[in-house]
Amino acid sequence: MEPPLDERSAPDPRERILEELVELLSDWGAADPPRLRSELAPLLAAETPTTSEHFRRRVESTGTDWGYHPPDPLARGVSRVVHGLIFEPGSALHNAEALERARSGPVLLLGNHLSFVDVNALDYLMSQAGYADVAERLTALVGPKVYAYPLRRLASLCFGTIKLAQSASRASGEARMPRREIARLAKESIQVARERRRQGDHLLIFVEGSRSRSGAMQRALSAVGRYLEDEDAVLVPWGIFGTERLFPIGEDRARPARVSARLGAAVEASRLLERCDGNRTLAMDTIGFLIAALLPPAQRGVYGEGHSLEAAHAIARDLVCPS
Repeated sequence: MEPPLDERSAPDPRERILEELVELLSDWGAADPPRLRSELAPLLAAETPTTSEHFRRRVESTGTDWGYHPPDPLARGVSRVVHGLIFEPGSALHNAEALERARSGPVLLLGNHLSFVDVNALDYLMSQAGYADVAERLTALVGPKVYAYPLRRLASLCFGTIKLAQSASRASGEARMPRREIARLAKESIQVARERRRQGDHLLIFVEGSRSRSGAMQRALSAVGRYLEDEDAVLVPWGIFGTERLFPIGEDRARPARVSARLGAAVEASRLLERCDGNRTLAMDTIGFLIAALLPPAQRGVYGEGHSLEAAHAIARDLVCPS
């Protein structure tokens, strides 16, 4: 039986969504409209009208509530196409084999923060390195600004996200909130994160709490240490560099750039906390050094040459090269 005439004559929503994506992403600088149309059309063609409309509604509304927001497969596909277009040759994930640990159970991926597309960049590099299965279990802890514009909401749907209030010391503009409300939401976010971990997700956390405006690492927030206290938690440090050139602060358009990320060896959180006598600040500074060791010297910031955090530095050295 043929569908009713009004359904047969209704415009295909996938065509409209394709054109909206082309306009949005060409304005961002991903590529010219014809190239984007040819690259994205197969993704939309593989969707049903129902799933494509669901995707469109999520781009419009994701992030209005606190808590967990699941990924969207179409958004992930769009993100990977776009990053394949704007990443210059030589972009790579170094020491990718460290992700083998993530195939045997959930891990905490703790890294630095340079741009709003850091997680998307890492997702793309992981997929290119043969770890798409790990990337598709990512859940990132992010602040409200991630959902501020359609392009950012689209980017956020590439992976799971947990919307949380930013630290009062790092928040700006509309992200500022009363400390009591921040504390309440932080407690809730920890419970949500633990549930996602029980579901098998790999939690990704930016230890600085906000992206660096200089490209060099800021000091890690001690509050992040609360996420290390789950039983059997395993952390994998990672460092990314190049996204600060891909999407510079203060600019609205992307620039083609060479982007790299490097992974460190997995560390049992209980071992780290034992070495630090449960001191969250010391533990997070130790993690700061583990991340900084994966970055070029110019981007190590407070964890680079001339630091005054010798206790944390010594623990980090011992964790990497145990005696």
